[in-house]
Amino acid sequence: MTKRYTPDEMACVMSHIEKCFGSVATILHEIVSPDIHVDICVIPPHDDSAYYTLVTMGMGAHRMNVPDELKGRLFDRAELVIALPKDWQIQSQEKQWYWPIRLLKDLARLPAQMDTWLGWGHAVDNPVPYADNVPFSSSMLIGAQAGNEGAAFCRLPDRDEVNFYQVIPLYPEESVFHTEKGANALLERLRAVSWVVDTERPNVLDEEDVPNELLDDADWHLESIEEKGLAVDEIVAFNHLAIFLRWCIEHQLMGETFSQDFPEVLENPKDLRSFIRDKLDGKLLRSMLNDKGYDFARYYYGDNQQPPYYPCDVDDHAFRFFGAERYFSAEFQDEAYLFVPFDERYYEEIAEVIQTRWGAWKNLQTNAVDWDGPTSLNAAFEKYLGCPTEYFPPMPDDDPLRAAIAYATRYGLRDGFVPVLIVEDETLWETLILNSDPENDGAGDYKFDPDRVAEYRKKLLENPIKNSSEVLDRLIGDRGCEAENDEMDWDEEILGKVVGGESIDHNVWWNSETKLTHPVILAKIPVKKPWEIFAWLPFGGWNDCPSPEDMMAITKHWYEKYGAVPIVLSHDELEMSVPQAVPMNDALGLAQELYGVCPDVIDQGSEDEATVGHLAASLSQSKLWYFWWD
Repeated sequence: MTKRYTPDEMACVMSHIEKCFGSVATILHEIVSPDIHVDICVIPPHDDSAYYTLVTMGMGAHRMNVPDELKGRLFDRAELVIALPKDWQIQSQEKQWYWPIRLLKDLARLPAQMDTWLGWGHAVDNPVPYADNVPFSSSMLIGAQAGNEGAAFCRLPDRDEVNFYQVIPLYPEESVFHTEKGANALLERLRAVSWVVDTERPNVLDEEDVPNELLDDADWHLESIEEKGLAVDEIVAFNHLAIFLRWCIEHQLMGETFSQDFPEVLENPKDLRSFIRDKLDGKLLRSMLNDKGYDFARYYYGDNQQPPYYPCDVDDHAFRFFGAERYFSAEFQDEAYLFVPFDERYYEEIAEVIQTRWGAWKNLQTNAVDWDGPTSLNAAFEKYLGCPTEYFPPMPDDDPLRAAIAYATRYGLRDGFVPVLIVEDETLWETLILNSDPENDGAGDYKFDPDRVAEYRKKLLENPIKNSSEVLDRLIGDRGCEAENDEMDWDEEILGKVVGGESIDHNVWWNSETKLTHPVILAKIPVKKPWEIFAWLPFGGWNDCPSPEDMMAITKHWYEKYGAVPIVLSHDELEMSVPQAVPMNDALGLAQELYGVCPDVIDQGSEDEATVGHLAASLSQSKLWYFWWD
């Protein structure tokens, strides 16, 4: 349930804002609020200030999880303030102007999403700069500056307090300094810096002041081995660090000092675990890499807000290596990656993944996309979905999407959800509303009745699943009738010979016009079985696309027989993945089923591909199934 202030609390907070910061001219209202409702109060420049003041309204409705030693000291409610120059384009949705608003909303939601707290002196990092023209990628909270003497806190009617903190954007190096030296030391350096955001202000740190940032530490993994009593040699705590370091050495990404100090390692980097333990104190530090190596490591080694992440790739390898049942067993205690045999094969398999991430990172860096932020359609989708989601803007490389669905699949098995990537567009929105809320006449305004949608989902999930054999026989029979009406020979012209074929490699998320990915939502659907997503996302029921009820029956059959799961859908396309290609002796029967469900994959193919036999040959070589309804 979305958290909000009570009317009395809201009136009290608004009174405090206007009394201490200035008259609110505009409120940027939030349309969709998945957890807490966060509006932005805008106070324009006035006689006492030559800057805009933006104040959150709603963060304090959530009580943060403060440490035990601070409980009872009234630090568990907060609102945020940021000051912007008087020429700032407050109403613009372009990223170069919108980023402070997005930053305030992200920071305001962080405590609720991560079950943590924010207070004076805290700093929060972003993996990349807030916008293309902005040097900042971190922010620190200090006491409210853009206000009068009483701005620091607001006392609510029940005597509780809401604290107001100023948001100060930081350079990456300043954030590292904050981590190493503390907030007070950084504030001493920032004394001459105005709290009003200036994207051209200099970095307050000299080069020699920048601490040696810690990227990885084997102690974290040694602690897991000791605390859980794992039956492994402690040297395995250095495994994935050694693989990453070796890959960096082989790709000339090491820093000058490291190269001078350890030339013998550059010559023979095979097993670096003992070297890392004895010579590097089990740590991977910024100074060990050159600039390009550090930039890639910061993107990939866990500092990125969206996939891919190196630790997750290591975990995913262990998941594939051991299989789901053993991976999640008590034997490994959530540390399966420590049990993978450390040999050359292991290195080569992880190195191949790192190489893929490297290529994607370079592509994303070279072809950066200027993005204005999520649209109102995205907000409507997230509200309709009513489950945890991740949003992916248009990108020149789809590697983050591939990583996201892979990680979410593993997490879903553990946490009890089914992930699916959704290509958002108007037609899909209309389809979902038409099926789940047919009385709705405001689909074009992104309005729907949540109660009716919930009732529709409940009905589909509780009703018995249709008999898949009957559904498939009917659909295949329909195709046979169409062939007969068109005077086509079923065996010769429709089935054809099982020859040719190629591995299926469609990707629904690509926009062929822009050469970028579509905006995509990763939804973690709260159902336990893959076929149940069609109750949550009632895709289908138009043209030759089966109804949601039929889709549930069909995909249940395919999951139980082949392990097929839906992974991505748009308004007229669907992709499903299988753990291995279908054996040839099953492929022809499956291809007939696919043809019954989706005739366009054959009827609208090229002359060489327009037979069920050709599709069967492709299915016998593919881990991906593709459907397209014109």
